[in-house]
Amino acid sequence: MHLVSHHDLGNLLGEFGWNKGRAKAVLWLWIFMLLPSLLFSLLIIGLPGLILSIYFIYRSLTRLRATQPVVVLYQQGLVDSRKGTPEIIPYEGIKNIYLSVKVINGVFTYLISLEKNTGQKINLDEHVANIDDLRKLLEDQIVKFQLPGAISTYQQGSPITFNLLQVTQAGLSMGKKMLPWSEFGTAEIQRVSNTVYLTIRQKDSNKEWGRQPRGSFPNLALFFEIVKYVQENQNHQ
Repeated sequence: MHLVSHHDLGNLLGEFGWNKGRAKAVLWLWIFMLLPSLLFSLLIIGLPGLILSIYFIYRSLTRLRATQPVVVLYQQGLVDSRKGTPEIIPYEGIKNIYLSVKVINGVFTYLISLEKNTGQKINLDEHVANIDDLRKLLEDQIVKFQLPGAISTYQQGSPITFNLLQVTQAGLSMGKKMLPWSEFGTAEIQRVSNTVYLTIRQKDSNKEWGRQPRGSFPNLALFFEIVKYVQENQNHQ
């Protein structure tokens, strides 16, 4: 991190190291797998397993011993040092942020995907400590960059696209379905079985108008800010 000039990124917001609990769990898993790998390495088919075991044991030990943060957030961007060489990623260069949430045996797992304007994707998972805190900080900062442009697009009468969903001055549309703002009720995060969704409901009823998996819905925090902006403006009319 400190080898990269980050003065143009503004004030420090948060530092995130490796998830030591996850690293320890992976270490013990591959230690357990090492003995079978050693036995099977006597056969050619067992050699790849042995190499993998040694690699993941070494990687886990390296992460357990690490003392420096691997992802650092600033006001204007983040520095990703997980691969050793620090990479500066300005927020203005991020097109979409996704968050996939899965529930396995009652345990929530998170995967953050950042899609750059170039199309390149960067994934941040639970190998990084405090991943949900990281997600909140990232969403807050990215929204600050995206919101002015999104409001301008809305005011000009152009649609704002969130994957299959479009936000327009007339309301929300998804495929052939249209929900006027006068009939819009709520938009909320909802868990169904082991998957988390964005669920949109009509006004004055419990009828579900549309649903999308959270993991495939880009810029969710921006969507909520746009909905808030529209509702506040309608209340002042």
